[in-house]
Amino acid sequence: MCLLLALARDVAGSELWIAANRDERLDRPWQPPRLLVADPPVFGGRDLSGGGSWLAVNLRAGFAAAVTNARRGARPRERSRGSLVVELAAERTLADAVALLSELDLTRYGAFNLLLADATARWLASNEPAARVERAEASVVAIGNDPLEAPSERVVLARARAERAAGLAGEALAKRLEGLLADHGGEDPICRHGELYGTVCSSVITLVGAKVARYRFAPGPPCITAFAAVPLPE
Repeated sequence: MCLLLALARDVAGSELWIAANRDERLDRPWQPPRLLVADPPVFGGRDLSGGGSWLAVNLRAGFAAAVTNARRGARPRERSRGSLVVELAAERTLADAVALLSELDLTRYGAFNLLLADATARWLASNEPAARVERAEASVVAIGNDPLEAPSERVVLARARAERAAGLAGEALAKRLEGLLADHGGEDPICRHGELYGTVCSSVITLVGAKVARYRFAPGPPCITAFAAVPLPE
């Protein structure tokens, strides 16, 4: 996943909105969101090549884990970034996931940027250029393929647009985020198209309190693929 936005709101209770485009090789096999772990229930897309997921939610505890490649085409290392997402999302609470992340040797994984978040707290991590785990204080965060401290213009502009949309009512915000993910404006558009590489799917997820209240997914480039509600397990 190459663009990830997280918007925290306090609108009749704590909310977290996640909007994400997964940019990947077009021939890399994957499956749409499904149950990845039964207990606790972890739900998200499955990467069939490297294993694991690019974005997963813990349905019982109401938190999310998501990863972007910190460098496009980085050489694989010992462990899969996708497996890290599922491992973290399977922890009992967000605090447990942060504690596990802080204990791991992050240099064993391919270069990544990572988000761990629920409706009340957001944590960022990376192992490029060096391992770091830190709490994000901003209500809107955005990460891409770039170092956390040096985001690209694409990431900066996407964050600014998300900040402007954060006060909208729920349905209006959902539509605004879906439109943002589908945007082709600028030299480096949010929705990417190429012969070998591009945006392969998109997600807009809403966490309310400790519950995953909404999970919408476009199983293709969002500019030409409609978002639809994904049924969640009981």
